[in-house]
Amino acid sequence: MQCRSLASNLGFVMALSGCGALTCTPVTIDVASKDQRTRMVSEFRGVTNDGTGRATELRKEKLVPEYWVADRQGRWYRVTEEQWRDAQPGQPLAVCR
Repeated sequence: MQCRSLASNLGFVMALSGCGALTCTPVTIDVASKDQRTRMVSEFRGVTNDGTGRATELRKEKLVPEYWVADRQGRWYRVTEEQWRDAQPGQPLAVCR
């Protein structure tokens, strides 16, 4: 029984690692412009009981910065803060597509 569990877990891990390789296709673009955007996310903080005894989630809203660069064709790519800081219009930049 334990061998089956180990084999199925190993198969699951291998499948997930294969998906990770497909999520990023490196490409070099010429930076046309860059933009910093802010979005709000709801962060899970825990669970508590309300006055009637029902379980309710505790959440906290917070603002998160996102960094984007555009190529000369107008396509936008989300990049890390470091890549965004280094990006200069007219210069090449390696990004994930």
